[in-house]
Amino acid sequence: MKFKMALPIILSCVLLSGCWDKVEIDRLNFISTIAIDPGQDIGKEKELKSINPKEPFAEGQIKKINVTYGFPDMSMLGAGKSGSAQEKYINTQAYSMEDASSEAMAKSSRDIYMGHAKLLILSSNLLKYKDTVKEVVDYLQRNPNINRMMDIVVSDGKAEDYIKFKPMTENSTQYYISGLMANSKRNSRIMSINLNEFLILLSENGNALLPRITLEKEKNELILTGAAIINNYELKGYFNPLELMDIQLLSGKFNTGKKVIYIDGHPVDYVINGYERKMRVEEEGDKLVINIDLGLEGQINGYYVDKKILGKEELQRLQNTFNDSISVECEKIMKVAKEEFEIDPFGVREHIEKFKPSLWNKIEKDWKGKYKNAIVKVTVNTEIRRIGAVQ
Repeated sequence: MKFKMALPIILSCVLLSGCWDKVEIDRLNFISTIAIDPGQDIGKEKELKSINPKEPFAEGQIKKINVTYGFPDMSMLGAGKSGSAQEKYINTQAYSMEDASSEAMAKSSRDIYMGHAKLLILSSNLLKYKDTVKEVVDYLQRNPNINRMMDIVVSDGKAEDYIKFKPMTENSTQYYISGLMANSKRNSRIMSINLNEFLILLSENGNALLPRITLEKEKNELILTGAAIINNYELKGYFNPLELMDIQLLSGKFNTGKKVIYIDGHPVDYVINGYERKMRVEEEGDKLVINIDLGLEGQINGYYVDKKILGKEELQRLQNTFNDSISVECEKIMKVAKEEFEIDPFGVREHIEKFKPSLWNKIEKDWKGKYKNAIVKVTVNTEIRRIGAVQ
């Protein structure tokens, strides 16, 4: 009986509802890449604050950001057509990200769809203007139509140039950069991060590391190198690839990579394929002591033809040397991160909150000072499991 009473309601919902905002797929531009640069008026922040809120047509006077949308040319695909879609782009000058989207639709015969966006490029020049960056981040947080899983990078110079770059091995910059970032699983000197992870880091710590890309026009090469340091919505500096690898080791995000030392003037390459990290944080007196233990396993992939490393003593000598070298490197990079840039990419705060709640309650109000003045001790235990194929 109850089912019979509910049946008319169910049928009404099925027959009377529909996709009110339906757009045919062939009427859409599927945005793959979004590049954001500073606009011509971004340096006039003081003047912009003086604009009367009641002033009419105020938006027409302001060009704070330059947004470029890259998308594949879908007209190249379809029945009876061969080849692959070429990358096209729409460039807009706008006062906000929402205004940029509206301007892009006004310049296209198709609707703009950003749910499949794969790459966000932030210009290093944009990251000099904290207030504008906050506006961009707020838009990215609020807009439900933007793909939160898209990769995010910081470009040297104009982000627009990277969308227009034509890589030799791919049809679009987005596919090329995404391929480079996928290599982070096999090389810890590069990193990858998606938009959702970036937004979480900003909300929790106020700082984050983003992959850095550079464009060498003379060589026609686009390179993913190191990381940009974002603190309080501003670009503070960069870590080079070697420093980034140490950060990956200390943060527990390391995958594979190599270290090198010099013995008697010859490089010894140690390829790391096994890794374990343990962190302990204690309070000694009025200071925090951060202890990080690193366990590494790998093999020697290069030395010197006349050198023999089969003996136990020689292997132990190499292991001890790697232990000391990596330990010193890691302690130096932690010192730079916490004292110079005042960032915590190592997860120290999260560790204390999770495993030492009573300590966190005690130091929470003075966290920045405690972290900056903390004592760091990094202990490394290297195991050389293989020495390669030798005769």
